[in-house]
Amino acid sequence: MSVDYKNEYRKDVLMTYDGSKHLERLCIKYGDALAGVCYAMDIPYNKITKQWPSVAQNEMWIGGNIYDQIEFIKQNAKRKPKHILEIGAGRGEVTLMLSKMGYQVTTIDPGKDFIELLEYSNKKLFPNEQITPYKIINESLQLANLDYSQFDTILMVESLEHILAEHFDPEWNKINHQFTGYFIVVNWKRYHPIAVGQYAPPNIHCRRTDDALYDFFIKDNKCLLRDGSHLVVEIDNENT
Repeated sequence: MSVDYKNEYRKDVLMTYDGSKHLERLCIKYGDALAGVCYAMDIPYNKITKQWPSVAQNEMWIGGNIYDQIEFIKQNAKRKPKHILEIGAGRGEVTLMLSKMGYQVTTIDPGKDFIELLEYSNKKLFPNEQITPYKIINESLQLANLDYSQFDTILMVESLEHILAEHFDPEWNKINHQFTGYFIVVNWKRYHPIAVGQYAPPNIHCRRTDDALYDFFIKDNKCLLRDGSHLVVEIDNENT
């Protein structure tokens, strides 16, 4: 199988995905995007559901706004990442939120309209506001030649299943040998496992994500959280 990452993730396509509804309502998705950001700050999921009880009933709930979400993170954060890498940023809401809070962020996505999407999302979420500059890599992961040692947090929000194993697995090998910090994978919690072609065509959901894959990620690493699709792995290459 081959995947045309550049053209599959155009603006007209990404604006039909579920998170676009949250974007139009000026928030990020609670059940995966916000959860992933919270995990990076050592905030547990039950804090989210306590703050927004509707999320406990429906993780796809749309409500509140991004300023509420930012304030919640600021009040509850236990960890402060130094440099975050978001892999497969899509419309860019998570990158923008993290940058708005002052975190150093590198964001990578191969979509042909990625920069336009970032600009669109910025205008929706933070119109006329100053955003901390973030580094944009508008390239596929396997061509970016990243040095993972510069990051202490890697965040993948609904992106792992979109990257062919033949392209991601060599990068995982580099991550597992270069990176020290939190490696975080999130999707809707109940979307686990995801088979190739499940919930989306096989050229979109092109990689099976299941317990076997998560077992592979936590092998020789410390599993901090594993709940449905939510996974937080601590990798330590400084003391090995």
